[in-house]
Formats: sequence, structure tokens, C-alpha cells
Amino acid sequence: MPWSITEIHPLLIHFPIALFSTGLLFDISSYVLEKDELETAGFYTMFVGLISSFFAIISGMIAFFEIGSISDIFHFHHGLIQLSATIFLSILFGVRIKYDVDIRFDGMKKNIYFLLHSLSVGILFYGSHLGAKVAGRILENN
Repeated sequence: MPWSITEIHPLLIHFPIALFSTGLLFDISSYVLEKDELETAGFYTMFVGLISSFFAIISGMIAFFEIGSISDIFHFHHGLIQLSATIFLSILFGVRIKYDVDIRFDGMKKNIYFLLHSLSVGILFYGSHLGAKVAGRILENN
């Protein structure tokens, strides 16, 4: 096999990072510009971000188990943070579907949703940063 999962995983991780952050940008733009089309774009971008996260997480787990064991999982902060952020974004997506009208027309609920969505994307970025450090793409200054 010409490629291993450890070479494919770094290619897959960029999709959820880009999609979740772009979805958030669409949502904020929708709010500021009062354009429903942008809110719809944010919804579908978040949905595709969740789908792409599945593949990024699975490839990351396979890559992890190629070099580590289940007993090492709690030392694997990057993976745990990414998994937590994705679970939280999944819950937010469910809330978005179930309480769409409430979030859309209640300013306080919309602000709380935006805050939690922004926090989740920030956590995803931090986990991505840790992953880049683990992969050696970011060098530490000593």
C-alpha cells in the first residue's frame, strides 16, 4: 500500500477545521447582514463538518493505535480535545435543529448559541494546534 493512515490523517483533518469555522462565519454573517441564505449555508456547512469529522476522528484513532495502546489514551490530549469539541459541536447541531425557531428569534438564545459555537470552534483550533505539535509541524521554543 503506497500510503498509510498516518499520511492520510493529516489530509483529512483540514476539512472539519475549515468547515466548522466557515459555518460559524456564515452564521455570524447571517446575523449581522440579516440574510437567511447565509444561515442556511451555515447549517449545511456545519452538517458537512460533522460528517468530515467522523473520517478525521476514525483516521486519527487508527493512526493512534498504530503507535500506542488504549492505556496511552489519557496522554493523548490532542485526540481527546478534538473528540470533545466534535461531540459538543454535534450537540449544538442537534440543538440548532430542535430549537431553530427559538434560536432564530430570541436574541439571548442566539447569543448563547453563538458563544457556545465560537467556544467549540476555538477548542477545535486548540486541539488542532496540539496535533500539529505532536506531528512535529510546530517546533517548541525552549
